[in-house]
Amino acid sequence: MIEHDPSAKDWARLRRYASWVRGLRLSYDRHITSDTLSRISSNTPGGILFPKLERLYLVVHAARNALAFFPLFLSPQLRHVTLCTDFGLSDIPLNQSVAIVQILSSLPTSLEHLFVIAVERKGGPVGDAISSFICRCGPSLRSIGTRVPLLEAAIHHLMQLPNLHYWTTVQAPPRIIPTFIFPSLEQLRLADPAALPWIHLLTSHGKHDLRGNPTSTASHTNTMETLKSLECNTGDTIIDSAFLASAVMFRNLVTLYARTNCSDTEKCIFRLTDKDMENFATALPRLKNLELGQPCHSNSCGTTIASLLSISTRCLDLVSLETHFNTATIIGDIQRLVDGGTGRDKAKCELRTLVVGLLPLEVGEEDTETVAKGLKVIFPRLTDISYNNSRWFEVGSRLGD
Repeated sequence: MIEHDPSAKDWARLRRYASWVRGLRLSYDRHITSDTLSRISSNTPGGILFPKLERLYLVVHAARNALAFFPLFLSPQLRHVTLCTDFGLSDIPLNQSVAIVQILSSLPTSLEHLFVIAVERKGGPVGDAISSFICRCGPSLRSIGTRVPLLEAAIHHLMQLPNLHYWTTVQAPPRIIPTFIFPSLEQLRLADPAALPWIHLLTSHGKHDLRGNPTSTASHTNTMETLKSLECNTGDTIIDSAFLASAVMFRNLVTLYARTNCSDTEKCIFRLTDKDMENFATALPRLKNLELGQPCHSNSCGTTIASLLSISTRCLDLVSLETHFNTATIIGDIQRLVDGGTGRDKAKCELRTLVVGLLPLEVGEEDTETVAKGLKVIFPRLTDISYNNSRWFEVGSRLGD
């Protein structure tokens, strides 16, 4: 902590320390007064406190004192900025909105990664400020993540940036699409149901769009080859064969998240069969992370543990898995799998934790060992089960047997 009247030795020590800093998090600053920051500013050669700073995380609603001295942190090496507002708010408070707009207007266009963790309705000042920043950026921009709706001009600019690898969006594609889009996109996060039409657009290659308007189509995109991570964090995505048919078009996917919660719906929204899962796993052998919604208590889906075997034998790099499977006849399913020698001589994936969520397991205590052994046949490295049902605890405790 800086004293109110620092000596020359204090300043020399501060400058020496600041010259090493590469990453900085500014949050609650009640121990750093405006007076202290003013003194730091006046004693900082060139007006930059951290000349080698590369990553800055700023909690806007907490670091109030630092906001007026934001230029202190604008290092020529700054590449990654995250701005965070109050969590859980339906909209950004006015004072935080003004601060974010001011910060965005001062950011260098050489920035490579920008994340704004905030919520704002369409047409708000933060969305306009982010859009303005994006439109000023050139090929250096690689990542942009925000749940704030952007202006159409910014979307158009993003789609044509040559090195954009990561994007989070909450809105549908614009009506008019440029000829060539997303030449390098590797990670796409759809954070609202309105954004789901992007999947159709990126896999259509200009044939047509959801509105049937030929002027809205893209004539070319590389995303079916470049995309490695697709996240549909919309909460109510229906997991059916149509969804999988679109997902497998991105043939180099390593991560697929379709986060759903059947507990918030009247019935299960997982509508696949074992054959669907077999075809899916065959089409995407590079998968490492797969989440198709947390298993729910309804236990009404059409997949069985046979679907888990399909995934294990076809996606050998898999390390995380969350998917529905029916346990109503799990003992018989396991016995048929073991007795038939299905997959016995095939390599299996490295999965160590299986998520079963709220999935019921209505078997006797004596049958928990059968379930554990069956799962070990499918996932030889399995050591843990993530559950909300006590019977699964007994299964998990037998995995090492």
